[in-house]
Amino acid sequence: MQQDWMIWGKKGIAALLIASMGLSYAGSGAAAAAAAGETVTVKAAEGKAVSTTAATVNKAEIEYWRYAAEGTLHPALVLSNGNLFTAAANGWVTIVTSTGKEVKRVNAYTNLSAPALNGKRQIFAAGKSARLYQYDEAGNGGQAGIFYFKGKTENLQPSALVTDAQGLPYFAYQHAILSLDEAGEKQAALLPEGVSVKELAAGKSGVYALGSNGALYAVRGGAVVWEAALEQPLHGGKLAADRVNGGVLLLAGKAVAAYDEDGKVRFTRELAAAPAGGWTSPVLLPGDAGAVVAAELGGNGIAAFRLADGAELWRISAAGAGGFGPAALAPDAAAGIVLAGGRSGAVYAIDGSAKSILYTYGGHAAVPASGVTPMGGGRFAYTSASQLIAAGPVRPVAITYAAATLKLPLDTRLLLTDKLKLSDPVALSFRSDNTAIVRITEKSIVTPVAVGSANLYVNVIASGYKGQLKLPVQVTASDSKLKVKHEAKKVSISGKSYTVQTVVIPKGVPMTAGLASRKVGVVQPLALIAKAYNADAAINGTFFEAYGGIPEPYGTLIADGNVEHIGNTGTAIGFTWDGTVIMDTLRVKLLGGTDGSFKSPNNWYVYFINRTPVAGGSSAIMFTPKRGAKLGFALGTAVTVSKGVVTKISKKENVSIPADGYVLVFTGSEEKLAARFKVGTLVDYKTEMTNLSNTPIAWSRVHTAVGAGPRLVKDGKLAINPVGEGFSSSKILADSAARSGILVKKDGTVIMATVPQATMKQWGQIMLQLGAEQAMNLDGGASSGMYAQGKLITAPGRLISNGLVFGTKLKW
Repeated sequence: MQQDWMIWGKKGIAALLIASMGLSYAGSGAAAAAAAGETVTVKAAEGKAVSTTAATVNKAEIEYWRYAAEGTLHPALVLSNGNLFTAAANGWVTIVTSTGKEVKRVNAYTNLSAPALNGKRQIFAAGKSARLYQYDEAGNGGQAGIFYFKGKTENLQPSALVTDAQGLPYFAYQHAILSLDEAGEKQAALLPEGVSVKELAAGKSGVYALGSNGALYAVRGGAVVWEAALEQPLHGGKLAADRVNGGVLLLAGKAVAAYDEDGKVRFTRELAAAPAGGWTSPVLLPGDAGAVVAAELGGNGIAAFRLADGAELWRISAAGAGGFGPAALAPDAAAGIVLAGGRSGAVYAIDGSAKSILYTYGGHAAVPASGVTPMGGGRFAYTSASQLIAAGPVRPVAITYAAATLKLPLDTRLLLTDKLKLSDPVALSFRSDNTAIVRITEKSIVTPVAVGSANLYVNVIASGYKGQLKLPVQVTASDSKLKVKHEAKKVSISGKSYTVQTVVIPKGVPMTAGLASRKVGVVQPLALIAKAYNADAAINGTFFEAYGGIPEPYGTLIADGNVEHIGNTGTAIGFTWDGTVIMDTLRVKLLGGTDGSFKSPNNWYVYFINRTPVAGGSSAIMFTPKRGAKLGFALGTAVTVSKGVVTKISKKENVSIPADGYVLVFTGSEEKLAARFKVGTLVDYKTEMTNLSNTPIAWSRVHTAVGAGPRLVKDGKLAINPVGEGFSSSKILADSAARSGILVKKDGTVIMATVPQATMKQWGQIMLQLGAEQAMNLDGGASSGMYAQGKLITAPGRLISNGLVFGTKLKW
């Protein structure tokens, strides 16, 4: 699921952590005092004491998910839709959703540097031999060019790529600083041969580079605009470019210096204490464009410096960090914090204004974090070797229902998610504490079983979120006054009279799919189907195999909100949870994925549901519990899925169908799809619904549907096109035969109808005479049958596979 994440300020994060987690941080020194809410004194390098009451420090030990890549990862980039873009050193480029699912993976077939994202949402990375790669946020793209320049040596690895405030990319290769101009033309600014670039920082316009010869260079496009020889203490320093006002700050041990954008020295100074092992690359302090934050490469210290004069504003200790990587810091502007990844695997959130550690994540990384990426809302992702790990605070979700108690008559089902309100759109689970009174499915379909009381529990299952609703349910006896009504009507079409049997179903009468013996692929008398569901009225449904084979349907069937058979011909009628009746040329496609990805080689598909494969043929079919306890055949490779996980893989076996899952069967040339599964593989699928024109249609809230056809009436006008809907039989195209059909009037009233003999055109004209706003044909001939008020109105000439049943006391 794609989730929308709300932006929280730093005060919101602190309050959230304190209130929802109740966790404490056991530290030492300033951190321990902060945990106790004490006033602490932080010693600044200038010898001045800075007194502050630090914020409460919390330990955020919530890991949301892990994604395993195919190579050592650089720090990830957060995209505008919340997805994460990752590049591995060995050339793999991957896009992962905010919930940890891979959505795209491509190979650049070369070593890649850390990528950069500019303000235009363009992504750049540098590759081996001075190559530049460019991608969009969907992961589309590739090599944008390869640079050539005087003295170039092949097969070297470039620096990490940076983009300046104008969005232009720069990277260093050997003694060249390479870039693109606004027109996309390649540019190269060359330092003296033999001088390599040791450090690169993007500024307001262009970049600043530290050379191996101890000089600082300012580069704009393809030109070195100025250079400055540095004093020995500044050699090997780290750069922080001011992207707002211009200029650059250098941190090198105890030495601090800054240059203006025109190359003039802004200041030089010396700190009172040198960092252990040197400094990380500094980052801008959020909320204060005049300060930067850096951390010790070999120690636990984190410090802030003023850009204007280099003064050390504060220094705190992240106990147990064990040092920080060269690019371990990342500003989270929305939250007003800086994230720091320690070599110990821990991640620290630093509140610069409070001069304290806001919270920590202990981490369970195999190796230290190589880069931390803010994801919003206090969440973050960090790379650890080939692992991308998402973590952060638990976020409470408020789940509310319109009333304190759900009162549900026995004749009414509902989709609970229609009535729930969530403070965040998150994934939920559902259960009932008394299924003898009320049941609820994983799709939140609530079904009353008997009069009485029970409780429904709604739980948040999205990683990083927490919430629960306990909803009392009172199931009452049905008090519906709605009644179906049988009427025989005389209709005259072109001078010919027809006796039409009709059953009027008032709007609001509950209904569902009536399946023979409640299964797909068997038959039963229509009257027994109606009585099994305790129906007030019933009519036969879609076409099925009635001439000696397994009596499986031909048309699409949706029952209890699940697609139970795919037909993809003709027209379907659907009934939604709010009582709306819709009609369209429904076409269903089912697409699957494994281990969180729907892309090759994880993708799979089926094109039938609950339909027996032909021996010797090729097929990809899903079998659901509506099929029965077992498949009923032993062909191909069967993949058993229970609760979204593969539990068994069998060849030529009549396997059992799990009540909490399904079985995928692949035969013939489609058997290769079975290689995508192993026992333990996570499996998911999505259903796409379109019409005959391949336009997506909103049928996700349909709980019951029957596909047959052709369409007879559309928007109050005759609309018959059987050939266009995929029919070729003369029984549909031209013959006169017994017909069953269903229509919907403007006021929502449903009318079932049968006629002894009519062509399809006559049948459509009859429907218009009956007041149809929308109408369609159902299976006819010997299958034509209708039941109302305890008796058959039209007796079918054969057993029936399926139908539609209506009633105020249905047995679901």
